[in-house]
Amino acid sequence: MTKKLYIETVGCQMNVLDSELVVGSLRRQGYELVHEPTTADVILFNTCSVRQHAEDKIYSALGRLRGHMQRHPSKVLGVLGCMAQKDQQLIRRRAPHVDIVCGTGQLARLPELIAEVERTGKPQMALSLDRKEASRQEIEQSFESYDPLRDPSMRPTRFQAYVRIMIGCDKFCTYCIVPSVLGPEQSRHPEHIAGEVRQLADEGCKEITLLGQTVNSYKYELGDGRRVRLSDLLSRIHDTAGIERVKFITNFPKDMTDD
Repeated sequence: MTKKLYIETVGCQMNVLDSELVVGSLRRQGYELVHEPTTADVILFNTCSVRQHAEDKIYSALGRLRGHMQRHPSKVLGVLGCMAQKDQQLIRRRAPHVDIVCGTGQLARLPELIAEVERTGKPQMALSLDRKEASRQEIEQSFESYDPLRDPSMRPTRFQAYVRIMIGCDKFCTYCIVPSVLGPEQSRHPEHIAGEVRQLADEGCKEITLLGQTVNSYKYELGDGRRVRLSDLLSRIHDTAGIERVKFITNFPKDMTDD
């Protein structure tokens, strides 16, 4: 019998993209997307920690599902994303019926985590390292960019799509938690990005939006002394056949250089 999946997304465009990729990954394992949590076998909340209201909304939704999960112990309930990385054990204390706590940097493990909950009935956690726990290289490795095959059916319109060009942030603004929950800045290989843009164009996209926590901080060292910046990346993809408009968000003032 086909398993059913429900996912609710709170937060930024990066979360919207992550949810598209999660659904695409689980569809390939035979899941069917449904629009009511109580009709699903796997219920996921992709969360945000930038605003308190976003967190309150998730805890409220988890509270409403407590009785349902107790009546249906074979179902799987997961909290993904920034709130998972930040709150970790707190989520389990406030909502002990949650089965999976999975940070943004560990989303590639989600199918494995679901299978393990179903096999053992025990809660599973997958989290990246804290910025102070290890070397930068080790921390970067624990925040994996999650870029599997796309799922066009998850987009609000088939003509528009998001493309991740980098993850993480190194700005450490006083008011912002993003560097703690999304890890160090890491840029994707420009050819991987260009290939994804070509794929989206083949699927009918006319407009793409390049995403990063501070998108104009993008830089990729090719290893031969050359560095690819955001301006170079735009030059590389702007004439992709079928793409009529290229946008990018969100920018950091000091990184908006003349190029």
